[in-house]
Amino acid sequence: MRSLRFIAFALVLATRVACAAPQIIVAHADVFTADPSLPRAEAVAIEDGRFVAVGSDRDILALAAPSTRVVDARGRLVTPGLVEAHVHLGAALPVFATPSAPLAMRDVPGAGPTGDEALALVAAAAQKPGDWITGFIGPVVARDPRNWRAALDAVAHGRPVMLRAFWGHTTILDSAALRQLGIDEDARDPIGGWWGRDAAGRLDGRAYESAEWIGWDRIAPPDASRLAAVFQEASDRYARWGVTSIHLMNNGRTPRVAIEALGRLKAGHKWTVYAWGPGLPEIAAAWQAIDDVPLPRPPRVRVDGPKWILDGTPIEENAWQRDPYPDRPGWRGRSNLTDAQVREVLERALRRPEQPILHVVGDAETDRLFGTMLSLAPPAVWAAKRVRVEHGDGIRAETLAIARQLGVVVTQNPTHLAPQSTGTPAPARVLLLRSLLEAGIPLALGSDAGGDAMNPFLNMMLATTYASAPREALTREQALLAYTSGGAYAERQEASKGRIVAGMAADMAMLSQHVLQVPASALPATRSVLTIVDGTIVFEDPVVSAEGPVAPR
Repeated sequence: MRSLRFIAFALVLATRVACAAPQIIVAHADVFTADPSLPRAEAVAIEDGRFVAVGSDRDILALAAPSTRVVDARGRLVTPGLVEAHVHLGAALPVFATPSAPLAMRDVPGAGPTGDEALALVAAAAQKPGDWITGFIGPVVARDPRNWRAALDAVAHGRPVMLRAFWGHTTILDSAALRQLGIDEDARDPIGGWWGRDAAGRLDGRAYESAEWIGWDRIAPPDASRLAAVFQEASDRYARWGVTSIHLMNNGRTPRVAIEALGRLKAGHKWTVYAWGPGLPEIAAAWQAIDDVPLPRPPRVRVDGPKWILDGTPIEENAWQRDPYPDRPGWRGRSNLTDAQVREVLERALRRPEQPILHVVGDAETDRLFGTMLSLAPPAVWAAKRVRVEHGDGIRAETLAIARQLGVVVTQNPTHLAPQSTGTPAPARVLLLRSLLEAGIPLALGSDAGGDAMNPFLNMMLATTYASAPREALTREQALLAYTSGGAYAERQEASKGRIVAGMAADMAMLSQHVLQVPASALPATRSVLTIVDGTIVFEDPVVSAEGPVAPR
């Protein structure tokens, strides 16, 4: 027996655009449309890559022709295709011609080993034949103040060593590694990064921010075939979660290489490749790298950006904060770019058609960004550019109004909210989520992670069960909107995707369980049983075909 809610649906006329016969109809569903004018429906019809009708079972099934495939959703939740609004793929460590496994560091991701434990592992590895010794470290090693170049030199016996923070932003190198990377004592700090130095001004083995990537093309030249395999693996995982669009933060490589790799994938997801700014010889080169991407580009692939990293993170304590870090009196972090460089980045962004995208974490860095924006152009001009603020940790209650005035879009990463899931220290301050929406600031969600942590439903659980700041927790509906229409808005594509509306791209997911109703702890187990991109099925669980077409009701 239908609930009163579905009886009400039946009274709603289907929204339609002109069509011949739909190729696919999904009926007997609970359709979450992300469309305020018709928030829920029972069925959708798809033809030529678009939704052509959305409404009641009776109205939509009446459109079926003999050639139409009619899928019985059996009451499952159908949503717009999810949008992964922030992910890094394929750039964690260099891939050498003769690869070796990274060191098995304790508690990574997490606090990680002590400095002495990490050195013991390097010493043991140096006793075995091989070339590069690599591994991931945690915050304990990243914050250890010793001269790491000297410490590694003493145990590595001439083998090149690269230890990289699992969250990025910090790399530790020995002398052999510096030589192979082509870095000498006279190395200048690259745009957007810097080299650690001892009291005498000698390199101490630390590479921060864009300095981390210097020389990678010497030791591990870009390989589009390998990168394509990484992208394909991620694409396959995302399809099983109902993700249809991916925002790739393209660090460590040119957009040209990423586009070449994406061109080797089987047709499927929609990708936006955000080009990279830091580490280039001059700021203008970031946009030149976009211009250098040849046309035509692969289907469903865009290039935008470039992305600039304005400061670090609280994990290695380089996010630029208003107040000193509690364990480092007088240290507030630092900016990666000078005031003049930030100004040039923003001035060029105003002159170019691309969308500015900025990693901004510390509250002092956020203050500087907003102040510089206001000094360069009226708020309405910035609102039209739709500046993306990635992470947005530094937006405070007192700067919400400025953020709203400037029209920025915030992409937040729920994995940052839960030390139990990422192993990172608890945030020093509350990171705003619900307050952003209440202030009228658009919100998108992305994982900023790899592997299982890319799971959008894990991130949805974290965003809606924000234990350390319950006031900022999102509702399930808010989280689902941030993962659908919010993600599309963040990349300026809301006119074509992100909602289930007649005339828009037929990107959708039919979920294995009702994410608006199941217990929070069950959310990460959610999968898509049917994922459609532009009207094409990119993943279908065998259960769907086994259930057969719509039966009479």
